[in-house]
Amino acid sequence: MKPAIEKTIEDRVAAAFDDLLRDSGSHARGEILKGARDLVRNVWIGKIYHALPSDKTTVPEYFLDAELEAFLNEAIEECYEMIASIAERAKDNFSR
Repeated sequence: MKPAIEKTIEDRVAAAFDDLLRDSGSHARGEILKGARDLVRNVWIGKIYHALPSDKTTVPEYFLDAELEAFLNEAIEECYEMIASIAERAKDNFSR
């Protein structure tokens, strides 16, 4: 992958999911962030490989950094919706 963009995933996920994690303890927050990071990374890689042509082109040869960044933005948005839904259901279950 593109290491420069891949290195930003941790910070970007922490910033994007911060509002969902404010009420979590530090251990729970760390575990949730790790899961969110892994989910975002997997969705991002899936988007990249889905968009690659079927020949044996490698990622650095085919995509510009801006395109990889756009895939990452999409992955974060999709994963945010999933994690927000899970968090909402968890809050409902704990408040009963």
